[in-house]
Amino acid sequence: MHPDTFSRVALSRVPNIGPKLFRALIHHFGTAEEVFRARTQELCAVDGIAERTAASFAGERHEREAQAILEHAERYDIRILCCLDDDFPSRLKAFTGAQPILYYAGAADLNNPRTVGIVGTREMSSAGARQVDRLIDPMVDFNPLIVSGLAYGVDIYAHRRSLQAGLPTLAVMGSGFGHIYPSAHAKTARQLAEGGGGVLTAYPFWMKPEKDHFPARNRVVAMLSDITVVVESAARGGSMITARMAHELGRHVGACPGRGGDPLTEGCNLLVKNGKAHLIEAGQDVVDLLGWKGVAPGRQRRLFDDLEPAEQAVVAHLRDREGVEIDELHQLLREPPAKLAGTLLMLEMKGIIAALPGHRYRLCC
Repeated sequence: MHPDTFSRVALSRVPNIGPKLFRALIHHFGTAEEVFRARTQELCAVDGIAERTAASFAGERHEREAQAILEHAERYDIRILCCLDDDFPSRLKAFTGAQPILYYAGAADLNNPRTVGIVGTREMSSAGARQVDRLIDPMVDFNPLIVSGLAYGVDIYAHRRSLQAGLPTLAVMGSGFGHIYPSAHAKTARQLAEGGGGVLTAYPFWMKPEKDHFPARNRVVAMLSDITVVVESAARGGSMITARMAHELGRHVGACPGRGGDPLTEGCNLLVKNGKAHLIEAGQDVVDLLGWKGVAPGRQRRLFDDLEPAEQAVVAHLRDREGVEIDELHQLLREPPAKLAGTLLMLEMKGIIAALPGHRYRLCC
């Protein structure tokens, strides 16, 4: 833990200190600890700090809250992330309006080079579930971080489907860890935190879900996602707010089309019609739009670990080679021609190797 963490958390709990003033104060004084040592006159020298705001530093409430937050974080293995640190999500660092302190439980890489937000209605249909399947399955080889909001419907299905597919998935909450919402999804939240995914919130552990928390939650989803895909949505709703935020932030927005007149897909069709979203029918559309190439290293290792010994031997000889002739493989491996041909065919079917002209083979990943 950073030595200034206590003071940083305390600063974030001072009334009237928002994201921009938080950054401005630390930039001016060097550390959060030095901010608290400053006199009122010195605080007022910082642009945006009026006497009333400076007076908010009096009292001990923010320090008591910071102490409670640190104790809770240590007890429940929750990381405290600050916008000034290297482990803070880089996609959020680009926005000065992002909350400066976040609370995170899990092992997922918040700086995964590929992130996809999947959002939609709480009243997801069976067709919506199939659409989420079509999104996730083609993306598995690229190991993206799937981001959503833990809500009923599309959100929770996207989280659970990602877990099933072996993809890391991040739930962004509009409440603290002491009030996981909805409570029916607390078990899934634990599975995310313990199973290679994660749970993230900008709220201290005692904070209950409030109506105004969810637009802020949606904004974090939009900021963290290279593309936000709306699966099913009415013309008005939380996922449409997330899509609008993503568009305003300069992020890609995608929408899965539906039948005309269907209330569940009216919002998706509207986004595409108004030029606010790319038409997304399957995960391959996301791959193509974002220009993903190759296979993620972690996924590559898992692919190779599942191979038979004979298949692993072929892969070992093809690694770091532009192409190897089948005769050379036969000499190196001393396998009967029929068996070697069968092994090569299986590797081709698994998408691990590709046949080249001249009876040569190379790795695809």
